[in-house]
Amino acid sequence: MDAVRERWLSKRAIGLHVAVVLFVPGCLVAAWWQATRALGGNGLSYLYSFEWPIFAILGVYFWWMFLHTDYEEVGLKGTRKKLARAAAREAVLGPESVLGPESVHTPASVTAPAPPAVSDADDPELAAYNRRLAALAASGPKTWRNPEAPVVRRSS
Repeated sequence: MDAVRERWLSKRAIGLHVAVVLFVPGCLVAAWWQATRALGGNGLSYLYSFEWPIFAILGVYFWWMFLHTDYEEVGLKGTRKKLARAAAREAVLGPESVLGPESVHTPASVTAPAPPAVSDADDPELAAYNRRLAALAASGPKTWRNPEAPVVRRSS
């Protein structure tokens, strides 16, 4: 009973109920008003007379979704809780409980050949690219206060 009361009778829920009780009749009154204007000769009001009932339907849909969304399970709070549960399960049962047995590798099975070492002296384009990356890292993040200077490419 407490969950029902929290969902339907909390402060937030009461505010949503009041909003939908005011919004839906307002949309229906606006639709009626636009329909009477359309019948009076205003051609654009035909569109509005169909638009307002759609707004009312959307209002009821969002009211329902806001009431039935469990904010403990979705969004940032839900993601943090899921990660905490997964970490606790992994601490108790091991990594296979979270990732599955096929994704847990031993160090012996994860040996890959090392990529060939290429120095800046071997490749002038790589050296220019690394200088550019270093300059970007030194200049800080690009924002409207700190715009990046445009790169001018010159062909040789």
